[in-house]
Amino acid sequence: MRAPEQEPQEPDDGFDVEEFDDFLDPNPRHRVIFGPGAFAVGFLSTAAVFSVAVLAISLVGSPYGELHLSSTVFMGLVVFLYVAAIGLVLGAPIAFALGMLLRPVRAQWLHVLAFFVVVGLAAWLIFLLLYGGDPLETVWFAVMVGLCAAIGRASVWRMVTVRG
Repeated sequence: MRAPEQEPQEPDDGFDVEEFDDFLDPNPRHRVIFGPGAFAVGFLSTAAVFSVAVLAISLVGSPYGELHLSSTVFMGLVVFLYVAAIGLVLGAPIAFALGMLLRPVRAQWLHVLAFFVVVGLAAWLIFLLLYGGDPLETVWFAVMVGLCAAIGRASVWRMVTVRG
């Protein structure tokens, strides 16, 4: 009689991947869990809202001729691409870190408020360093960036998992 074959076992190196997986064994302090889908939707929503805002600002007070409107829509697309590129380098890390810090906070409206304040303040400081002019001249632009980030965070309100 032949003995049943046993599968070779991997040596135990003391490292268990499952202990680092938030979905298998969630941290009880983390009341809000967001996935990569929610992060991508929030990022793209923020970039799109910013592009539409720039498009609207460009159209206000301008003649609505066909040529001007088509060039402005093209400009909105270009702005979206620039915002997405800059947002990947500057905005996404700030938003990701803020999202990670806010995981213990269950109230979603506090997340939206924090995104408005923190991203707006970060944008204002970056504009101030790059522009170097009067700090009040860049406030309106930083408020617009903070508002777009808050709208982006609010767009994923129902995509995150809230526990507790």
